[in-house]
Amino acid sequence: MMNFFEFKGIKIAGMATAVPDRHQKMSDYDYLFAEGEVEKFCAATGIYEKYNAYGVGTTTSDLCVVAANKLFEKLNINKDTIDGLIMITQTPDYFVPPTSCIVQHRLGLDNCGLVYDSNIGCTAFPFGLQMACANIMAGCKRILLLVGDANPNRGEPSNKDGLLFGDAGVAIIVEKTDEDISPINIAIETIGSGYKSLITPYGMERHPLPVVAQTRGFEFAAYYNNATYMSGTDVFTFSIKDAPRTTKTFLANLGNDISDFDLVSIHQANKMIIDNVAKRIKAPQEKVINSIERFGNTRGASTAVNICDYAENNNIYEGDKKILALAFGIGLNVTVASFTIDMSVCLPIIKTSEVYDDGIDSETYFK
Repeated sequence: MMNFFEFKGIKIAGMATAVPDRHQKMSDYDYLFAEGEVEKFCAATGIYEKYNAYGVGTTTSDLCVVAANKLFEKLNINKDTIDGLIMITQTPDYFVPPTSCIVQHRLGLDNCGLVYDSNIGCTAFPFGLQMACANIMAGCKRILLLVGDANPNRGEPSNKDGLLFGDAGVAIIVEKTDEDISPINIAIETIGSGYKSLITPYGMERHPLPVVAQTRGFEFAAYYNNATYMSGTDVFTFSIKDAPRTTKTFLANLGNDISDFDLVSIHQANKMIIDNVAKRIKAPQEKVINSIERFGNTRGASTAVNICDYAENNNIYEGDKKILALAFGIGLNVTVASFTIDMSVCLPIIKTSEVYDDGIDSETYFK
């Protein structure tokens, strides 16, 4: 089932990306794998560098707070005008409360009452854009959308899948406007029957850690607690089949062609999938923007990271660009968004080592 949305009189008024201040080349991991394995990984995935939080301690919320504060400063945005905050991450600060509540406090958004989290995954930016626009249509005037993932406590990769992911946090201002701009159009399709293809099965209420430990042993349960299983074949097939099909249906519904867009931002799953999807939707290579070589797969933030990276890499900070953003992943879920953005509101990528001290230690609770 696919849903189509059109939002008039709404624009993206700002976008900033922050990454941890730990830059790594994939060659730094050579010592962990057999000779030539990392080189093969780089050639297959297109990933040669990335930023990650291990050893830095920076969490997703830290990255998003830094990005948001830089947006407020550079664009001279009054925090009192933010009346909604949406945080999309699969790496929250706590099980509860929602990370968005802590971020609201840290940013000093005292007039912002609409605050909530989602863990929608790799489709987070276009899906979050739909959430923001829907809330604006319902009465909000200016939404802060935060998207990102970071793993400061996950050690060096034990397998090649662990090489894939980079850490990033993106802050986006979405607001009501009287300007004469093209509408934001979004399509969302969910294929829930494929949920087992990409799943973190253990650690929550369906299969809690103590129960898994009883049957498989505590060592197994501890290791696989919050570990994600992926059926590579199923996910690859879904990515190159369903994502292009949804995009073609979206464009047909709009009466648009891929030639109508200045830039195409595809979720940075890996180079093989990006190239395959781009070919199937007939996107010219010169229009497809990529950040995977420098940042790895930044998960839900990747289609937004692409835009900030494009602006910085090409020193393009003026003029409007019409962008098609396509994301696909866990769920299984596909989202496509069409929007126009003034490149002057896209900030250079920020490197940060900020770590928030919440005042909690091992002695604070449950004495």
